[in-house]
Amino acid sequence: MTQFIKKKQSPKLLPSVVQEHELTLPYLRGEYALEIGEEPNSAKRKVTRLRRKCVYDEMMNRGSISEEQRNCAERYAILCEKALGSTGDLYARINLLKEGRGNWEPSSSQHEAYDKLFRIWKSMGRYHREIIDMIVLGNIGTKEISKLVKLNLHYTMGQVLSAFILLEEALKENYSL
Repeated sequence: MTQFIKKKQSPKLLPSVVQEHELTLPYLRGEYALEIGEEPNSAKRKVTRLRRKCVYDEMMNRGSISEEQRNCAERYAILCEKALGSTGDLYARINLLKEGRGNWEPSSSQHEAYDKLFRIWKSMGRYHREIIDMIVLGNIGTKEISKLVKLNLHYTMGQVLSAFILLEEALKENYSL
């Protein structure tokens, strides 16, 4: 019986940005992609960047969702980060460290983020919210979702598309930009 051994890519063949940040294993696993863009200070100079691969980016590239729906997924992820306190807000960090009489109190930005999230979740419904959470926050693809919820792949693809439509509508009515 012949075994196929996957050749390891030598560090010399890896892009320099991968080696600089010591992200060899995640890059080889396919978690990151190279992106060439303009440097903010000089529009003529091109810079190579690493970008974490997102399921919703891949869905947009395939044409499964629109660019607006992809942007809504990004806004949803940012809103969830704000609600958890992962912001640059100094007061959010202080409130996470400080306990007032044994009770945790969110900052005003966290409170606003939770308020918006609760309104979005209410308009989307629990089932579609779980699908969006799996895709946006869990970075899980449609095939894996169909296995997790034990449904047909084509039916799951339809549910994913309807979840993105509901997310887009919910963000338009509840999340002012």
